[in-house]
Amino acid sequence: MDAIFSFDRQLYTAIVAAASNNPLLAALAIAVAYLNWNGLIWWISGVLVARARGWGRRALWGTLTVYLGLCDGWLVAELLKLVFRRPRPFSAVLDLPFPTLIAVPTSFSFPSGDTAFAFGAAVALGHVAPVWRVPALLFAVAVAFERVAVGVHYPLDVIGGALIGIVSGLSAPFAVALLRRRARWRAFVVPHTHWDREWYERFEGYRARLVPMVSKLLDLLERDSAFRSFTFDGHTIAIEDYLEKRPDDRSRIEALVRAERLLIGPWYVLADNLLVSGESLLRNFQEGLRVAASFGRAMRVGYVADPFGHPAQTPQLLRGFGYSSYVFSRGVGDEGERVGAEFRWQAPSGDRVLATHLVDHYSGGLQLVGDLAETPQQLRARVRRRLGRLLDVTTAYANGSALLFMVGDDHVDAYSRLPEAVAALRAAAPNIDARIASLEEYEAAVAQPRGTVVGEMIRGRYRPILRGVNSTRAWIKQENARCERLLLELCEPFDALTGGAARDEVRSLWRTLLQNHPHDSICGCSIDAVHDVDMAPRFARVRNDGEALAARLARELAPFGNASVVWSTVPWERDAVVVLDGTPTRVRCAALGTAPARRAAGPPVASPEDGVIENESLRVEVALDGSFVVIDPLSGARSGPHGALLDEGDRGDEYTYSYAGPTLGSRDLPGTRRTTVSGDRASVTVDLVLRLPAGLRDDRLARTPELVTCAVRAEVSLDAGARRVDVRLVVDNQARDHRLRVLCETGTRSLTHVAGAAFAWLERETRVAPRPGWIEQPTAERAVHDLVAVEGATRGLAVGVDGLREYAVLHDGRSIAITLLRAVGFLSRGDLPERKGHAGPALATPSAQCIGEREYRYCVVPLEGEMTLPRAAREIREWLAPPWIGRGDETARSFYAVEGDAVIQPSALRAGPDGATVARLFNPSREPASATLRFARRVLDARAVDLREGELGLGNTGLDSVRTAAPPDLVDGVVAIRLAPYEIGTYLVRFT
Repeated sequence: MDAIFSFDRQLYTAIVAAASNNPLLAALAIAVAYLNWNGLIWWISGVLVARARGWGRRALWGTLTVYLGLCDGWLVAELLKLVFRRPRPFSAVLDLPFPTLIAVPTSFSFPSGDTAFAFGAAVALGHVAPVWRVPALLFAVAVAFERVAVGVHYPLDVIGGALIGIVSGLSAPFAVALLRRRARWRAFVVPHTHWDREWYERFEGYRARLVPMVSKLLDLLERDSAFRSFTFDGHTIAIEDYLEKRPDDRSRIEALVRAERLLIGPWYVLADNLLVSGESLLRNFQEGLRVAASFGRAMRVGYVADPFGHPAQTPQLLRGFGYSSYVFSRGVGDEGERVGAEFRWQAPSGDRVLATHLVDHYSGGLQLVGDLAETPQQLRARVRRRLGRLLDVTTAYANGSALLFMVGDDHVDAYSRLPEAVAALRAAAPNIDARIASLEEYEAAVAQPRGTVVGEMIRGRYRPILRGVNSTRAWIKQENARCERLLLELCEPFDALTGGAARDEVRSLWRTLLQNHPHDSICGCSIDAVHDVDMAPRFARVRNDGEALAARLARELAPFGNASVVWSTVPWERDAVVVLDGTPTRVRCAALGTAPARRAAGPPVASPEDGVIENESLRVEVALDGSFVVIDPLSGARSGPHGALLDEGDRGDEYTYSYAGPTLGSRDLPGTRRTTVSGDRASVTVDLVLRLPAGLRDDRLARTPELVTCAVRAEVSLDAGARRVDVRLVVDNQARDHRLRVLCETGTRSLTHVAGAAFAWLERETRVAPRPGWIEQPTAERAVHDLVAVEGATRGLAVGVDGLREYAVLHDGRSIAITLLRAVGFLSRGDLPERKGHAGPALATPSAQCIGEREYRYCVVPLEGEMTLPRAAREIREWLAPPWIGRGDETARSFYAVEGDAVIQPSALRAGPDGATVARLFNPSREPASATLRFARRVLDARAVDLREGELGLGNTGLDSVRTAAPPDLVDGVVAIRLAPYEIGTYLVRFT
């Protein structure tokens, strides 16, 4: 011990001498000392915690945690000083040639009280505000050094104080948790079930479990009035599935819904809301409300149990249906520590709803559930034993006095003894007013919180967000996009323009497509049979019946004739290339209508040399490896190279990508190239062979050295008059456990980029930083709809995609990577470094390896000069909606035209109630915009409506919906509209 004390004294002398001889170090030490004086900075920190948490009950718990860490550590240190009674160093080291830098303390030396309360407060602060953890701990370390540097403590003193403070800071949250358990709360116990329609079993397998579950539930609700209500997972399709087997129970369900004992809706299915289009989200809500109203009414809370993230515009959609609340369980990041479980969720448009984050997931109340065979004494003992676990997480994040306990889980029956368990909870904790309730009752009791979260929620601090599903079984996303476009661009507009007689047929097609939108279905994260046997026929039915319906309606729209006419579904005039009499020909298209199929004026395409194609606007040079550069003939600016393939190993599962090396690619790989010019289309086709690892090694840490051959055909096309380059890739995948992406070089850098999403172009940060402590780390790969763009000061690039839903912006914006396929062999694995634990059952899914030939399409649009993002978006929209040749007379007809600001996006044209037509458009940008709508028929009246589209009784919710765009102006039969930034406008138009 003498040696330790001797070293302690020597170290003290050295530090004090260094501080005394360095004015800057001395000044810093004195500044830290005064900031830490009597815990000043920590008292202020507690106030800041309360302010950040909105001054409510949760603010009190956070501030109390910091102050307990501060005071407990100081009190213990001061008591220990009386035990050890170690003299201060300035009184024991008599040969010091300099005085202390601050006033001389009068207490003993060991341990350091200032260091103890600094570390106690810092550790406690890091618990309640993780974003401040590192700065707080660094300041506590500075305090420890300062106490030695100013001459009032030995190093051992501050080490002892630091240890005391750490213990105090770690114990403070537990002490506050005990206090929270004794506070007064109102507990809303919501019994429910989360019913995946298909996942690790096929639909009929789950329905075999659904039927007895619902049958027993109906008996329970009718028999036991104490079991006040049951929430059926926020969707309605499960009730329809049940009634197909038990139709005689419809009256029982209607009675319980009308009595508010059984809560259903408001959605039709539990979709993955990031992968489907914005219009699909609306159809899902509309159909859910319609079905729920047929039983009585829809639930008045926008509940979604388990989607893997939430689109930014969801609050605007909810407000458009009159909803003001949203309950969910995934998607929150570090902001959850600031705002708590209840917060205001704000869309880019500024619309807000009250959001409740189920921090403990939708199974947080399962502590109340036990064996049905328990004796009453065993049940009460179990509830008492689990009470702490039940309360600790929920009370820590509740901003007010209302607690929400969701009692249910995947595919579970209602717990018939729940009333008894709730009574046991009240008996074990008289301070808790607990009762069985609905989400509506809970939301009515929640005070408006002060915290706000803006934009999409796709973060994984508390629950994995699982966005690897963006590219799992990419064929599903491609098929869905084709079906959505078929319904939105052909079936619905043609039905509206012919009088709406086919509304029921269109609704039937939507209902079939919506059955493929549940998150485990559209995400591709189910067993193989779900996707290959159940989903594929649904897509086929929508595609086949939809195409037949569109052809029939088109014949009604266009008078009979023998002339060739060109049909176009985009609502503005354009030039496009169609195959006319076997030759690609540039034609002039009418705005959503027909025009004579004649070649339009304009320069042709050409190929001045092998591998080079050009039109009047662009020159494209294609290399032997399939990559290409785009050159502006006027400015000489080069964009690219684009089209290089990048292949990486994937040892993940259907939910999560997990890298396995080595990385391979197509760059500099020699292929065979041929150039063709046919009419008004020039193409370069490159055939090459990728030799890729056959799969993973047995240890799954890297790829096997065994190689397989994967043939690739890249067809790069340029049409006359086009400002974009179209690419078609055909890949014969024979490799397993890998991810194949295509790279496009932007020629610029940017810290942000723009990606298409539901009813918005979202500006996202390019760099993705690691997040310590998250359940699942954020990744650069994110969901995209139709386009992604990087814009620099003078140039940039937009990439359009056809049904591909995953992209990444790499290298500070220099590269855009589009995922073509992700091949994996397991539904879930529990050994991935990117995610903690399993996301589902560990089942083999060989079909998810996507073996065989697949086709992928994308296009590139260089951004420069007059080619702005809105104009590029139109180029991409025209590429996604190609015209086609039909038969008719040679009269040009435009049924619907949108003119004005190019940024305004047409979203839907469909038949409305009582012979009216519904037109929906949206402004995806941050600037206001305006447009005019012209119809072939004279407009009698036009008014802005909410998302119920004039059906005021939709859902029978009784909610007042006032969220509409500004009223349109009607001048000479033309409808003029104005849209605020990010606003969705829906208009009900009536004709003479």
